[in-house]
Amino acid sequence: MICAATLTACFTTPRPTASAPCVTDKTRELTIRWGTQDDSLNVIDVYRMNTKGEIFHYRGRVAETVPDEYLLHIDQSEYCASASSVNACFLKTQALSTGARKTRFVEYFNPATDVYLRAAWNPDLQTFQSRDMRKEYDQLMSLISK
Repeated sequence: MICAATLTACFTTPRPTASAPCVTDKTRELTIRWGTQDDSLNVIDVYRMNTKGEIFHYRGRVAETVPDEYLLHIDQSEYCASASSVNACFLKTQALSTGARKTRFVEYFNPATDVYLRAAWNPDLQTFQSRDMRKEYDQLMSLISK
């Protein structure tokens, strides 16, 4: 048991200490969130990614602030590609808000530029309007399974 913990500690990549190279002064506080919210049960399963490529997770009751926990971090070049892709998808989609008991969502929040974008859709429907965001959501979820 101790050997396994020691081996894991030796091969674990340390968490990043600086933002990714694509991050500018205006995007330093950028946060990308995605997940699923069930309004009938008042629960949320949400992931949050910061500009270092760190991903945090929270599953529980919907609240104003959620106590998410560090899950993993991705390569910073992968972060840059993901952030750029989410930004481009929001520019293309403009608006997507489908009310349902259960919704999937992607959020792009940049306090420095006062930008808050949220796309939400019914995961049970494969609508034309949600196709790009569904693809983006799947790409973000693939970061977690690596």
